[in-house]
Amino acid sequence: MRNSDNRYVIQSLARGIKMLELLAQVGEPLTMSQLAEKMKLNRPTTYRFLYTLKNLKLVERNPESKAYQIAPNILKLGYGVFQTSDLWQSAHPYLVGAKQKYGETFNVSILDNAQVLYIDRVKTQSILSINLEIGSKLPAYCTSMGRVLLAYLTESEVRALLKQIKWKKYTPQTITSYKQLQSILEEVRKKGVSINLGELALELWSAAAPIRNRDGKVVAAVNMAVSALKHEERYVEQVMIPAVREVATQISSAMGYLEP
Repeated sequence: MRNSDNRYVIQSLARGIKMLELLAQVGEPLTMSQLAEKMKLNRPTTYRFLYTLKNLKLVERNPESKAYQIAPNILKLGYGVFQTSDLWQSAHPYLVGAKQKYGETFNVSILDNAQVLYIDRVKTQSILSINLEIGSKLPAYCTSMGRVLLAYLTESEVRALLKQIKWKKYTPQTITSYKQLQSILEEVRKKGVSINLGELALELWSAAAPIRNRDGKVVAAVNMAVSALKHEERYVEQVMIPAVREVATQISSAMGYLEP
């Protein structure tokens, strides 16, 4: 938009959307004072924005902490986008088919800065204590789908993204350095698949493969997630890796990608 067209911008609407973006990015509830400070607004103006957003059921307020957070209702907006996208429409039938065939959970995600954003999920049972749904985000560096998505970026792109993170050791298996990640990403590029055995949570094993569009660009990743308590490690090589390769190929073909 040209600067001369700024007169058409509804500033209050723009600020309201920025407030929603802020609450989504921070990832934790914020009080009105904190929001006012971060948005550089006075308290009465901040209150009016929050009152409106709460009335629209886009934010909710914790009665005890008096802090505000994104309301679940806002997921309907994002879910509607996913459902009308080529990626979601191409992937979903194959996730359903894979779940029926293997009896395990299958997910599709895209890269959102240094995190993976779940855009589809067909699950069997709860594997993690974390409640994962469409719209959930996890760190890319210690997840199978995240590593697939990072592997097909340039080294400079990966470095720029990882400047945003704080390396955290979720389990004894979690890597905590860029050098370790570099080695893993090289292996992912060679094999075309990523394996994660208990780095995010000890009870979770997953394998992931890239989804390509008609131009051959990696646009998403699909993974198969299982409970480590249910399987021996050979299950990863014998079942999980072939399964995600199969589903990734199916979705990529549906997206118009023709393998060389």
